[in-house]
Amino acid sequence: MFKKPITISVHATDELARARFAREVRAVLPGVQVVRRGEEGAVDFVLMGADDPAAAATLRRLARAGEAPVVLVADELGESELMAVAEYGVSSVLWRPAITRRQLSRAVHSAAGCCPKLPMVTALM
Repeated sequence: MFKKPITISVHATDELARARFAREVRAVLPGVQVVRRGEEGAVDFVLMGADDPAAAATLRRLARAGEAPVVLVADELGESELMAVAEYGVSSVLWRPAITRRQLSRAVHSAAGCCPKLPMVTALM
């Protein structure tokens, strides 16, 4: 049976960071397609730098819309920010400086509904 590939959209305030992350995803997860900017994917990734209010606004907007599961990839995230993100209903939080292929794969597949969901805190370990 032919399986449809998982599509993700990447949202970032820095276009270079967005392109770099999309390239990394394509390299490590061949079964995942990154859609073009402005197109909808099955999973939304939000890249958030330190002190990035525009990314936070994007995260809130996507979470409220509820059209696709949201995965946050953060450069820095304090305890209070983590609590706020959890309230938004984000599927996973990944720490960008230490992200592994396994964590990325797990976050994508879990958000897309392909594997059992783990508590969000598990993604941080």
